Amino acid sequence: MGEIVGGYVIDPAVNLNEKRMTNEQLSRFITAFEGIVGAKYLPLIYIGSQRVTGYLYAYIAQRTFIYSHSVEVTLVKVVIHESFDNQLTIHSISEI
Repeated sequence: MGEIVGGYVIDPAVNLNEKRMTNEQLSRFITAFEGIVGAKYLPLIYIGSQRVTGYLYAYIAQRTFIYSHSVEVTLVKVVIHESFDNQLTIHSISEI
């Protein structure tokens, strides 16, 4: 990963004792972001879920904006909503 002047170099490391994201958790994230233009999102941590009118799934992700002369990388909290008929939408994205 490239270094950003004045910013963090995002290089996640996971304790060996931590469990990994399941294929279902990863697939849900990738499907929700299909067709998004202007930024790239990489899921780093699956936080958990909440049952509401469907389900809310929370992740910590790396967001990369690519501009003509620079790259901006930030960490964000992403919440994905899955309706009871399995439709995925991005509920919210907030910087952390």
